[in-house]
Amino acid sequence: MNPVVRNIPNALTVVRALLIPAIVYAYAQDAPGPSVSAAALFVAAALTDFFDGIIARRLNAQTEFGRWVDPVVDRAFYFTTFSMLWYLGTLPLWAVLPLLLRDGIMLVMALPVRMFTRFGPNVSRWGRAATTTLICSIFCFLIDLRTIGWVLLAVGGTLYVGSALLYLVRGVRMLREGRAA
Repeated sequence: MNPVVRNIPNALTVVRALLIPAIVYAYAQDAPGPSVSAAALFVAAALTDFFDGIIARRLNAQTEFGRWVDPVVDRAFYFTTFSMLWYLGTLPLWAVLPLLLRDGIMLVMALPVRMFTRFGPNVSRWGRAATTTLICSIFCFLIDLRTIGWVLLAVGGTLYVGSALLYLVRGVRMLREGRAA
């Protein structure tokens, strides 16, 4: 495979990582009110997350870098965004704390699963649904559509925490099987 094509998903992951501080800066200029610039940067970053996975799977362009770095950048992206919304007064701590704890647990679990098994857990439909719903929720908060944002946050947050429990069960199972093999 062409090395340029093979590294497109990795480049998208790096772009997403670079957009994180830009989103925070843009939103800090307008917070806690609407920020079109932060919303546009957020959508661009979310789209890189969507497309890097599609390209990697469809073109069989998965790399070791992507297997390790993409999930870390994903967690950093959402962790930072929720932290920003709390810190800048858009959301209360009680609303973001379960999501932040979920991402912290996911990061802690990812390392042993990756170290002691050949693969990490695949993203579940519940995880994808949670992430998509939370992306829509964050977007709504960034453009100050708070009522819709709260509804989406309640649904997405529930799915997000529930999917973490599924990943935790899978991760423990993979660790047991990986160490036994």
